[in-house]
Amino acid sequence: MTTGARSADALFQAGLNSLSRQAWPQAAQAFAQTLAAQPRHMPALLTAGQLALQMGDAALAASLLTRLIKLAPRHTDALNARGAAQLALREPALALLNFDKVAELQPQADFAHANRGLALLAMHRPADALAAFDQALALRPDNALSHGNRGNALSRLHRWDEAIAAFEAALALQPDLHLARWNIGMTQLRLGQWHSGWQHSEARLGLFAAQGWQAPSAALRWTGEAPLTGQRLWVHSEQGLGDTLQFGRFVPLLQEMGAQVVLEVQPPLQGLIAAALPNTEVVSRGQPLPPHDLQCPLMSLPLALHTDASRLPPPLPVQADAALVNRWQARLGPRSRPRVGVVWSGNPQQSDDIHRSIPLATLLPALHPGVEWISLQQEVRPWDEAAMRSGHAQHLRHFGSELQSFGDTAALCAQMDLVVSVCTSVAHLAGSMGKPLWLLAAHTADWRWLTEREDSPWYPSARILRQTQAGDWSGVLQQVSAALDGMR
Repeated sequence: MTTGARSADALFQAGLNSLSRQAWPQAAQAFAQTLAAQPRHMPALLTAGQLALQMGDAALAASLLTRLIKLAPRHTDALNARGAAQLALREPALALLNFDKVAELQPQADFAHANRGLALLAMHRPADALAAFDQALALRPDNALSHGNRGNALSRLHRWDEAIAAFEAALALQPDLHLARWNIGMTQLRLGQWHSGWQHSEARLGLFAAQGWQAPSAALRWTGEAPLTGQRLWVHSEQGLGDTLQFGRFVPLLQEMGAQVVLEVQPPLQGLIAAALPNTEVVSRGQPLPPHDLQCPLMSLPLALHTDASRLPPPLPVQADAALVNRWQARLGPRSRPRVGVVWSGNPQQSDDIHRSIPLATLLPALHPGVEWISLQQEVRPWDEAAMRSGHAQHLRHFGSELQSFGDTAALCAQMDLVVSVCTSVAHLAGSMGKPLWLLAAHTADWRWLTEREDSPWYPSARILRQTQAGDWSGVLQQVSAALDGMR
């Protein structure tokens, strides 16, 4: 063994030691040093790639694993990990090629077929995904995760009862599989079965705790039973901006029950929600906890309040700041055509984003020429940047970093005659402001948009336009264009 090889092996062992202590940055540095000393060190390439994926750098993971696969084309661990990295990079077709190769090399490996199913789901092929999960379960019937993913495929096929049965099978095998129970809740809410849906959706808190979240308060949890008169109730947001806008409507009900509510929200929403709830103490997440007697997660309020469609309070009365409205009115200039705000993508980290967001290259050619299109989102994703530089983008006014806050977004939204949006926070903003909203819904829409219906009990100003086929936005965009004919 050469001196260089011995040095590389020593560095690799140091990386493994750091990994065993969960000192990930130190481990990554040691593996990088290993590869600098010996670029073809296959164990280091594999472990560094897997670690990069775990640390959220899917591009680095794919690069390292590709180097290894060039050295060892039949290395199933590397192929499997590269497939996972490509899924994270929103390249499901490439991921499927890797998983297919693993299944070919190890046909009895249930995980290979299960991973094929995940890629096929991301490719909007739920029937093929279901077959892959069935194959995985034929090899390993006791795999709770495969039962849960089978339920996801059945949901995409709108086979709701079978989906719930699959999630229940997962729970029978692994009672603490919080995601499966949460999925039961989301399915029931989607079907309008709100009482049991709210109960099962409480499993999200167990899932968050398993992922490292800790409740920031040790105060007694309010579940709807204890009297609220004279009590300071701390209500804390937990998920996205849209969820906070949607569920903030329940705060006035708590005040009618005698509570002094302290509402914690994400910093971008603090000003808007404080103005909408002038009798409520609204604080930004991250500030010191104010004194309180009880606490409740915001999205647990419907359960505590026994909410169904007949007992749904109106949306928060959100209004944009007048000074910002004037500023954006001047920025837009004189109006010559109807103004339509558009949002085509949400947070890319959201678990269902690949289904709910529209590629900008798909959207731009469909923009109706009879209206003035205004982008209501600040960021353009890396995979949409080329489309934004294309000739079609001349029909879309995009302000980018000029939207410095969510207050700016609200002020720009206030100038619109109509908002056309996928399922993301701006849709909730428009609905809360009472703006006409056309919600572009995936074939299996988020639970809050229910199934089949074109209206929403959450937002009276909303109209829901749904995909008729998974992954195909053409029909929805044609509906938008046809409906806009009447606005000119």
